[in-house]
Amino acid sequence: MHVLFEIAYLVLIGFVAGFLAATLLGERRRYGILGYIVVGAIGAIGGNYAFSSLQIPNAGILLKLVAAFLGSIVLVLILRLLRR
Repeated sequence: MHVLFEIAYLVLIGFVAGFLAATLLGERRRYGILGYIVVGAIGAIGGNYAFSSLQIPNAGILLKLVAAFLGSIVLVLILRLLRR
């Protein structure tokens, strides 16, 4: 049961972070719901890794969302560069 909660948590955080990052950077129409989840999940992994590497505490849902959001922004910018 704990694993299912973690997966659902990752999907929810990923969707919110991916949607916010894509909207902020004007890429909202490019991604669908699945795209937001994937971008947000990868961004969450990268953002949480970066926070851990920089020894920034990311306990709690709000700080995890911030880390995922910042990671998603970086990922959307990288994807934008690769498309050109």
